[in-house]
Amino acid sequence: MLIHYITGIVILVAGGIHLWTVFLTAPVEENLRFDNTPFAVLNVYRNWILAGSLEILLLAVAFHGFNGLRVILLELHQGSAWTKAVNLVVSLVAVAVAVYGTRTILIAFQIT
Repeated sequence: MLIHYITGIVILVAGGIHLWTVFLTAPVEENLRFDNTPFAVLNVYRNWILAGSLEILLLAVAFHGFNGLRVILLELHQGSAWTKAVNLVVSLVAVAVAVYGTRTILIAFQIT
């Protein structure tokens, strides 16, 4: 449960850094200026602090959310086989979400 609390704090800090980067490093009009070209929203990823805070936020939210789901599922039913199955499935899905999100952040960061 301590790790769950720590990831909650990390989410607050990384979310604050993310919002600070988007809204306070330059005028909002400049940071959120999008033209009508395809992938214009990816210009927001030009800052490595933003990309890094998004990665930290992704990992913390994935762990925090899937750990909460795991706890809920373990409270619904008890048993050794159920516990092993829930731990395995939730861990695999969390890793898949983190890998896919990291891939997306890296692609967006390299495009800009």
